[in-house]
Amino acid sequence: MVDLAMIAVVLMWSSTFTLFKIAWHDIDPVAFTSIRFAAMVVLSLALLFLSRDRVAIRRQDLGLIVASGLTGYFLYQMGFVLGLDRTTAVASGVLIATHPIWSVVFLWLLGSDRPRGVEVAGVLIGFLGVAVFLHVWQAVGHATVGDLLSLGAAAAFGAYGVITRPLARRYPSRELMASSLAVGGTLVALVGVPAMVRQDWTAVGWPAWLILIYAVVGPVYIAYALWNWAIARRGVPRTVVFGFLTPVVGGALAVGVLGEHVGVAEVLGTILVVAGLVVTRFGGTRSTESAEPVPVEDPEAATA
Repeated sequence: MVDLAMIAVVLMWSSTFTLFKIAWHDIDPVAFTSIRFAAMVVLSLALLFLSRDRVAIRRQDLGLIVASGLTGYFLYQMGFVLGLDRTTAVASGVLIATHPIWSVVFLWLLGSDRPRGVEVAGVLIGFLGVAVFLHVWQAVGHATVGDLLSLGAAAAFGAYGVITRPLARRYPSRELMASSLAVGGTLVALVGVPAMVRQDWTAVGWPAWLILIYAVVGPVYIAYALWNWAIARRGVPRTVVFGFLTPVVGGALAVGVLGEHVGVAEVLGTILVVAGLVVTRFGGTRSTESAEPVPVEDPEAATA
């Protein structure tokens, strides 16, 4: 049952790259994201109101809450959406999937958690994969604006993981998500107001509306529940390994559904990125990680 649950999560996350591309034929990407996050903010606050585990945010944590919302929702989501709109679903899926590598880099730079040698090796392998994927030997001009925005989104989400880690230890997941969404999600919704006004909503077909509803509920709340349930049953290391399937499955869906083309360099780059992620995450796993499951607040990383 745990395996089936995690396969369902991987399918939900990886499907966003292709489904969003389809929905954006009818809806402007920024307008789509604005409506999506306005609904998510309302939903998260409603669920928090109905819960019994509400905890007041301490004043000294307000700065971290703001930084969490800005990096994990506003910067990440805008970079993801604008990047995906300007590059292929395959490229976006692979580049977004580098966010754990960025987390290790930020931890290293901050000196808060000295990485082990195997973690450094994973970072180098992952960045080599990105370099191969972007054909850096053909100069920077080969990389599209969408590729760079996707990579920036991954960096923002990597920073979000570092910022949110101490908060996740002090607050329930639902409380933390509602607070950070109130900051970042509200900004995303406000930035998209002009796009929503310009959007011709009469031209939006029912498939796009269904995808929008799915984007609010599926990859976030249903996937979060299954993800956290699996971690509680099996622990972190044996659960999060499924997350590394997301760029692979997402790329396969993009090729099969959208007809996107991948070459030898893209395949090799994908393999190296996934290898770097696996080495970074599991080669340097601390013994304390497997001893106590930790809450995972935002896995859309991954994706969307």
